[in-house]
Parts: sequence; C-alpha cells; structure tokens
Amino acid sequence: MPRDIAMVTPTPVTIEPLLRAAATVDGDLAPRSLLAGAALQLVDLDDVAVLTLANSRRIHDPAEIARVAPGLPLPDGELWWTEAVAPWGSRGVAGADIVAALARALGGTYRIEDGT
Repeated sequence: MPRDIAMVTPTPVTIEPLLRAAATVDGDLAPRSLLAGAALQLVDLDDVAVLTLANSRRIHDPAEIARVAPGLPLPDGELWWTEAVAPWGSRGVAGADIVAALARALGGTYRIEDGT
C-alpha cells in the first residue's frame, strides 16, 4: 500500500515548483510524464518512482474538500487539489519530504495517509 497524499494549494502544482522542491530533497531526481501528461513522476537514479502527482484540479466548493479530507486546513484564495502517491520505504520518505517542501513553497497544506 503506498502513501496516499492530498495537497491543497492556492495555485496548481506545475513542474517548476515541483523540481525546486525535489532539489531540496534529492538533486538526482528526474521528472517524467505519465498517462499522456495526466501525471508527473519523480524517479531516482535507478529509475524507481519516489513520487507520482496527478494534475491539479481547481475546487470551486470548499465543502468538497471537507467531504474527502475532513480537517485539512485550507489556504486562502483559490483552491487547487492535487493527489499524489509515494511508495513505502526510504524512497517514499523522500517523496513525502518533497510534498512538504512543495506545499510550503506554494502556501498550501497537505495530508499523507500511510495506513498507520
């Protein structure tokens, strides 16, 4: 079971802030596009994924977020929802650290569900 991640930001997640956040955790990670551009993935030197992010979706009704992620604090302004997954183990820790750096950089919040 991977770590399921939900992130809410005032702007959509794009590759530029994702790569800046990734560089603060591991400068050797590389991006690749998945599913005809519907998702971005960061892979390590062994070509193993540490983080996979679906494209951000604009949320018009904050109640929608409250329904699927109760208690997740919401940033001010526009709301963009991004779902991600990170694997178990040390690679997943790197993915979770990238999400934390990315949310911080974009002024957003996140929750990681790891089954514990």
